[in-house]
Amino acid sequence: METKQKMAIAGSGLVVAGIGLGMVGAAMIVPAVFAWTVRVFEKGADGLTAGVEGASKTVGTVAGTLHRSFNEAKRAGVAELKRSRSS
Repeated sequence: METKQKMAIAGSGLVVAGIGLGMVGAAMIVPAVFAWTVRVFEKGADGLTAGVEGASKTVGTVAGTLHRSFNEAKRAGVAELKRSRSS
């Protein structure tokens, strides 16, 4: 009976040691995972910002081109109207 009690106490000690090591491991891993997650979100935010900037530049370019085209068309239309009135 005494051998079984010693084995039970040793087994309980090993279980407690395992739980303790698990807690220490978790305490070491949690900050690393947190830092990794923050980095991932920062990269995502940077990528999103770059995408929005690119879209904004594209919209600005298209708007400028259309504005220029409409101004040229207006000038051509006004010149045509002046020519038709003078004839």
